[in-house]
Amino acid sequence: MKPVQYCRLAMVLVWALLGITLFVELSSAAPGSQDPSQASNNGNDNTRRGMRALREMRNLRRSHRSKFPLKAEESRRKSKRTSECRLGKTVHEIGDTWNPDLGEPFGTMYCIECACEQVQKKRRIVGRIRCKNVKNDCPKVDCADAISLPGQCCKMCPEVYRNGTDKGNSDGLYSEDDDKSDVNNKEYAALLTPRSSTMIKSSTGLGEPMQAGLAAGRFMFLHKSLHYSFVYNDDMPRPKYVQFVDSEGNVVEEQEVTINNYQQETRKICGVWRKMPRVYRKLLKEEKLHAALVTEKVGSDNDRFLGGRVAKQKYVSSEMYSSLLEPSSQVESGGMAVITVSPSTGSIYLNLVFNGDFDEERDIAIAVRIADASGSGVEETVTIPKISYDTNSIEVRSILELEQLQSLSRGTLFIVVYSPKNPDFKLIGFIQARTTCDIFDTVLEPEDSQAVPGGLAWVYPLPDGSWSYNVQLAPEHQPQSVKIETGRKVLEDLQFKTLGSNMTRQIVSGMGPRHYQLLYEENIYLSIVTDKSNLRGRLTYRIFGDSQLSDAPMMLEPNSNVATDLRTQGLIWMGVDHDCGLNYQLTLSQRPQSDLMRLEIMETLGLQIKGLPVKSYVLDNFEASEHEGIYNDFSKITFAHLKAGDAMFKVVRVNDSSLLASSVIKNVRVPTSCLPTAVENTNSPDYSLDPSPAEDEFSTVANGKCFYDGKMRDEYSQWTPVNDTCSICNCYKGQAKCEAVMCPALGCANPVLLTGECCRSCLSTERSNTNRGQGCNVEGDRFHPAGSSWHPYMPPNGFMICTTCSCRSDTLTVECTRQKCPVLDCAPEDAVYPQPLSCCKSCPPKKESTNRDIAVQPRSEILNAGGCKFRDELHENGTEWNHRIEPFGYIPCVTCFCSNGKTNCGRKKCPLLTCPVKELLQGQCCETCASSSESPSGIISRTSPYPSKSASSTPQSRYKKPSKHRTKTVHSQ
Repeated sequence: MKPVQYCRLAMVLVWALLGITLFVELSSAAPGSQDPSQASNNGNDNTRRGMRALREMRNLRRSHRSKFPLKAEESRRKSKRTSECRLGKTVHEIGDTWNPDLGEPFGTMYCIECACEQVQKKRRIVGRIRCKNVKNDCPKVDCADAISLPGQCCKMCPEVYRNGTDKGNSDGLYSEDDDKSDVNNKEYAALLTPRSSTMIKSSTGLGEPMQAGLAAGRFMFLHKSLHYSFVYNDDMPRPKYVQFVDSEGNVVEEQEVTINNYQQETRKICGVWRKMPRVYRKLLKEEKLHAALVTEKVGSDNDRFLGGRVAKQKYVSSEMYSSLLEPSSQVESGGMAVITVSPSTGSIYLNLVFNGDFDEERDIAIAVRIADASGSGVEETVTIPKISYDTNSIEVRSILELEQLQSLSRGTLFIVVYSPKNPDFKLIGFIQARTTCDIFDTVLEPEDSQAVPGGLAWVYPLPDGSWSYNVQLAPEHQPQSVKIETGRKVLEDLQFKTLGSNMTRQIVSGMGPRHYQLLYEENIYLSIVTDKSNLRGRLTYRIFGDSQLSDAPMMLEPNSNVATDLRTQGLIWMGVDHDCGLNYQLTLSQRPQSDLMRLEIMETLGLQIKGLPVKSYVLDNFEASEHEGIYNDFSKITFAHLKAGDAMFKVVRVNDSSLLASSVIKNVRVPTSCLPTAVENTNSPDYSLDPSPAEDEFSTVANGKCFYDGKMRDEYSQWTPVNDTCSICNCYKGQAKCEAVMCPALGCANPVLLTGECCRSCLSTERSNTNRGQGCNVEGDRFHPAGSSWHPYMPPNGFMICTTCSCRSDTLTVECTRQKCPVLDCAPEDAVYPQPLSCCKSCPPKKESTNRDIAVQPRSEILNAGGCKFRDELHENGTEWNHRIEPFGYIPCVTCFCSNGKTNCGRKKCPLLTCPVKELLQGQCCETCASSSESPSGIISRTSPYPSKSASSTPQSRYKKPSKHRTKTVHSQ
């Protein structure tokens, strides 16, 4: 039976009781006790009252049909999580059972048992509530004086109750020991390749596995939640969804990927599966759960994905470095490495997981080589007794030389895995920062006794081995020096360049294994000397969750009006998930002398505009210096206030409601589905907070307006977000959609980046001087300087990448041209698109001839003259060349020099430039000064300090960046 049927059954019982009361009232006026006339009149009156009471009961029954507690509330937002059941505000995971509580006057219905069960819906497993009457399942009692106990449905004999033989109605499927045993198995990993994707079978229709691509995942199971981190190579588009799939191919959990600044810089996918149901925890423990990255939705039930089995993995928590091993020829294979390094001894430990095609199945020799850019390194060989199809694991230990340790800190050390007897099997990858999503933060406290606000800082490693550190200080401080310390020993002297609001963000490079070890052990301190005080704090690890969906934490400043022992300061991470839940993580520098504290959020718009109410929300009460939680009862208009910065976070003392610390909420990312949509109003604009599905669909189609950045946007309009000038947003059918600006390909040798632009342009210095500050206004509120180029943006389809527009410098007019495709020398049916977003087809690549004309050099003359022999190549004395490393090719930023028969290789050092205008010439590693005498001040040239994101199938693109990072130098962002 459905919950609604039980509602009707309960109402029938109420109706019957009221009917019995009415019958007693009607029968109380018996005709035999009165004269006939009076009895007749009283009978008519009682009949009329009875009919009126029946009509009232009928109306009462109709009015309560839609308000009975067991019926789902249509006005509430539907949860996007499929692995749970929601009944009002109560959330149940799959496998939970309970007795429904109908409230007064009915109470708990102990003879009705509800369960959150798994229901098959195409390829998805969703949770559905099913209730049944368990009274008929009660065992028969063999006594005449059976009793009913409180909280029990079935009767029992007194002897059974006294003996305590009844053990309840537990089904025995799960116990608390199951949850405790999960703590001992909290580290997992997954290798995602096209080969492992074929292992996911389905009886309900399988998605389409990708034919190329490589990814690796790390998983940490903590507090009944599964935290996940993924990295992927350049051949793979950015994933849009993360799926967890059972052994039959059914999707048990799907989460939409939310990208913030941290994930954009590190090229990682981070998230958490909160409150993982017990049934899926069991699959995780038995290694029957698969993870998949979905890059495209093809139809309603067909996904293009890359998947792999989630298996137990040792040393994930102690991992210092990682490597994604890409294949050189077998595109369906791949590998990953969990790496730990001992800085004191130079020993390195690798746990390799890989797959591939081998000619034999037993006793396969696998060679592992660790080398730097010059080719020098160490090599170990391991024999595998039997090869598996999906994943194989080996462990390698070796000792690194000082040169390799230095290359490790520069991000130029790589791993080669190959089989001597299987030449087609070869995996190559660079050693980078570990795969897990790591953020370290701290509250900067004054070291002296002055009760002044301090600041906060957060640090995270980048893929190239450098660290990104961010600092925010209170307005009272003027920083003088910044240092990274361990204990009281100074490791690095950093720079502090204010970016506004006393904030800074900089990159520090040259961090070696010792620095990483101290960071992961939480022994790194950040010390800042200001004109007011010395601020100091220890960086502590914070696992990535939904609270870190925003780009930065917020600083809680102490209230100067309270007693000194009550003052506290701290930081708070705050993020909104796709279920419109506000996730927060609070850290206080010290616990104030208060028994109990309360977290509140107050809308400040009522304080600014007279006549508006001031709304406050109590999130939770807490006692410790750290607290985290989720709040799910915000309306859409409140989320709009949070996004616009019209709200404040407060820490309040419970005893007297005194304010201890507070912060204005800023830069909180809110999904579009959690914001209000516009509705028609002839007088003033209004917002529909919780419209019904029919009303929401009607208003969306009729109006199509969007609420974004505190403004109402018309349908098909486009704009630039306030916090992200390199994105364009549009409004379509009431939904705002934002996309990163796509830069067109340029044909010039020295492109420059104009002020206010996100893409480089081909621009001559003479022409730009005549049109400084001029340009073209297009696409609503977007301005393009003279000489700039861009792809047009057409809502709702997005960027037209096959068309390039430019603002002419002479006429200041916009000209758009479509890319012309060359004439192909192959048949039209043989031509293919090389990439999914390519505009033109191309012919398939032809096999290159292996015969090369190699000029024979006189070996004796070159060597006698002081020449060098390096990797079977001869070089004359005094020559300099770029070394070639297979399969990467020539490395332009690593040069080798021959001096009197000895070869020395190193990374090219770039000079420090002081000119205002810099440019990067094609094929060069270092920037050079442009013609500064004629360069306009509005033109600047910037190069990315991060690896190139080209679609190469090897890590070759890492060598395409300029040699901007040197050992132990700091670069401002």
